Amino acid sequence: MTNSSDSQCYFVQLQIDGFLDGDLSETQQGVFMSHVHDCADCAKEFRFAQTVQDAVLELPRVDCNEYVLEPIHRLSNSETQGNLDSSSSNGSFISQLMNLINTVPVFMRVGVPVAAATVLGIMISSSLLNQGQNQELSVPQVVAEVSPQYAPEEISQALEDLNLAIDYLNKVNQRTEVMISERFLVNPLQDSLNASFQRARLSDDDPLQNDPI
Repeated sequence: MTNSSDSQCYFVQLQIDGFLDGDLSETQQGVFMSHVHDCADCAKEFRFAQTVQDAVLELPRVDCNEYVLEPIHRLSNSETQGNLDSSSSNGSFISQLMNLINTVPVFMRVGVPVAAATVLGIMISSSLLNQGQNQELSVPQVVAEVSPQYAPEEISQALEDLNLAIDYLNKVNQRTEVMISERFLVNPLQDSLNASFQRARLSDDDPLQNDPI
């Protein structure tokens, strides 16, 4: 009896992300809300997910300068032209990876973009600095005749915007990592596979009209 109850809880907790995103049907929502109303553990997980989602939605948007985004567009275009054959095969792998990531709750997916964006910001900063140094070394005698690609004030503004973006991402990481417990690192992925083969029938009670909590 305990195993059946645990299986129901695992299955319901895997549906928390879909419930918050509005992806469940009316019948699924009714079953979900009925179970959460009766199960204290699932209600606790639901409140935890709501808290993280609300914190993410309240974060301000980052307004990046065009000079920060330009190296990204340039690198993207060069890689697309030089790897047309490999891009098609990589596309299927990326789509499979994204499908796997989508099975993870939304509050778990926040940490990965934060880390990736931080690394990308460091690469952009290095690219801008190297461009300024290469221009000074390659044409030291024709500075008066040929204008550089980036003016010093433009590079300075781009670096300021980059530092602002990195500071913003650090704040996101600090606000989310304290709310993510270890039980969401491995178990949910394994449970999602097990639940697809061990779905227990849930009671088909009437949907609640108000919040399940």
